[in-house]
Amino acid sequence: METKKIKLAILSISSLLMISMTASAILGDIWLHFPDAPESLIQMVLTLPALLGLIFAFAAGPASMRISKKSLVIFSLSSGLIGGLMALILGPLGLGFLLFASILIGVAQGFNATLSMALITDYFRGQERSAMMGLQSAFLNGGSMVFLFTSGLLANFKWNHAYLVYLAFLPILFIVIKNLPHDLPVKQSHSEYPDNAKKLNASVYLMALFIFLFGSFFFVFQTNIALLVVSKGYGDATLSGMINTALAASGMVTGICYGKIKERLKIRTIPFGIAAVGLGMGLIYLVGSLPSLFVSAILVGFGISLVMPTGFYIAANVVENRLQPTAIALLTAAVNLGMFVSPLLFNMINFQTVESTLLMKFIIASIALFILAIAFVFGNRYILKMQRQQKSPL
Repeated sequence: METKKIKLAILSISSLLMISMTASAILGDIWLHFPDAPESLIQMVLTLPALLGLIFAFAAGPASMRISKKSLVIFSLSSGLIGGLMALILGPLGLGFLLFASILIGVAQGFNATLSMALITDYFRGQERSAMMGLQSAFLNGGSMVFLFTSGLLANFKWNHAYLVYLAFLPILFIVIKNLPHDLPVKQSHSEYPDNAKKLNASVYLMALFIFLFGSFFFVFQTNIALLVVSKGYGDATLSGMINTALAASGMVTGICYGKIKERLKIRTIPFGIAAVGLGMGLIYLVGSLPSLFVSAILVGFGISLVMPTGFYIAANVVENRLQPTAIALLTAAVNLGMFVSPLLFNMINFQTVESTLLMKFIIASIALFILAIAFVFGNRYILKMQRQQKSPL
């Protein structure tokens, strides 16, 4: 019963991890509401949570060694709730309020992203840990699907109404207070690990590098899909929300089936996932029709849900238990840094029309992802060599 309560708390937290992506469906509407604001500043509504997520994801690892993970989660959930309500009430009054709300949301995103994975490594071992990471991805995407779809419908009345979905923090805060224990689980003896597992080794840093690059490329979809929908005249925030919902639904199904997929693909899981995202991005440029946007979203969701849990699983299994929160925090920070720098890099692309500029961003991201998949195949040889020296192989 205690394990079920802990699972409920962890998976509830996980369902909120992509809630900041609800802003992706309303970027076009925010742009219309603040027509004099630069495009990069509008996109910061979406990228600031990634930046703050980077900082607080990395801080969560060391902090969890001194403060109860439950206390940190309660603080982060409270921060996210306040940020969402601020954006809802004060966002239309000024872009500054909206950006400050995004900062608070980023604090929640960073802490929760690291702590939800760290709690899994605390309480679960072996295949159960792998299965929980798949379920974590499923709930992440399932929550994202519900929030994106709901926020898209709410935004149809007024764009700031999309932030009503942040009221979901309240029941999850109650679930965490009731079900997540304050005490830390008993750790395994350090002597069970070889010396090279007692520090963050090169395989963790290499995985963080790949996750950083992957984040900077796949985030092109979230930061540009709503603008593309508007520029092509396909629809408004509601349609953008439906496209993002398709991405989340694909990720949810992939997370549920993650264990079987990973067992079949084995060491090819990450490059296969990266290539799937690359294919989805390429379809937007090569086809560009409304149905192709939905197919692209499905491929992107599928690929992300293969790459991310596998990367975290690898990082957690090449270091001793004491350092697992730090390793997870490093990867969480890496993906958040990638998402933050993504628009800064891709906004340097500029063509005569908005539509051609957006399409060029997608094809460049597609090519970069295929190159990254090939590079990972070679880099993974080193990671596998490191894993063979540990007691918990992939």
